[in-house]
Amino acid sequence: MSAGEGVLIGFVGDVHGRVFHMLAALATCQTELSRQFDLMIQVGDLGAYPDPARMDAFTLRYLELDPSEADFSRLLTADGRRADDLRRLRKQFSSPVHFIRGNHEDFDWLRGLPLDGDAKTAKIDPFDIFRYVPDGTVLDAGDLRIAFVGGVEALSGGSAIDDEAYERVASEPAGSIDILVTHDPPFGVATGHHGQAQGSQKISHLLELTESEYHLAGHLHHIIGPRAFGRTTYLGLSSLVASARWEPDASGLKAGCIAVLDTATGDLRPVTEPWLSDFTTSFKEPFDFEAWFQAFEKEQS
Repeated sequence: MSAGEGVLIGFVGDVHGRVFHMLAALATCQTELSRQFDLMIQVGDLGAYPDPARMDAFTLRYLELDPSEADFSRLLTADGRRADDLRRLRKQFSSPVHFIRGNHEDFDWLRGLPLDGDAKTAKIDPFDIFRYVPDGTVLDAGDLRIAFVGGVEALSGGSAIDDEAYERVASEPAGSIDILVTHDPPFGVATGHHGQAQGSQKISHLLELTESEYHLAGHLHHIIGPRAFGRTTYLGLSSLVASARWEPDASGLKAGCIAVLDTATGDLRPVTEPWLSDFTTSFKEPFDFEAWFQAFEKEQS
């Protein structure tokens, strides 16, 4: 990785539809850092369901407890004041949020999106806030090369890791990938409720092959790391908010739902500052994005 002046990259963990919470968190994080992100990346389970009726059964159960899990569809169809607010908020960001496929998305819809040939990504909303990055894509960001692999090894169908995309990244010369972004973490990073080792053997092997300098992943919904996997520094991100089913009284955004990488210093760290708890994340009412944005603009003026 070339040192140079470096770039600042913001990473976001599993969102599960709560895109208004996420955008507010990223904007607030930039304010706290007194610096814009040069690039923003979300590690899968954005909850990209344009039609909530097409949600999988697992997600629908959670939607009953937390209506904000359908906010992705609300962003796509936003009009009036909300659309105006989203356009103005987009100006706060130097780039769209690039996201990969997790295991809770509308996979058929994602596969059908037309790609921008130059950018190798798909624009998905009228505000150009989000860009979908297909599995196996390697993006150039200045001197950085960033590879993306979505899905989960232990699952099947549209949720599974795509073998062809996996092989494309695996065939890259060792050391040529600076940052590897996956949804599934490497094997053995954590232990499940029943004592089973969590993570993916395939992703562990991919780290051995690529020898990327950094690896970011999600899926397990809590901070893991940063820790060393061979030559790679790995960080697992928390989910954006706690589970409505398992932690119904939780409030605020979870520590480690955002991470910051400054390539000038090589510092990769999860965001754990107190401001995360300032966000209201009641499971009984949708996030009041308009009220938040009004207060945010007032603070910026």
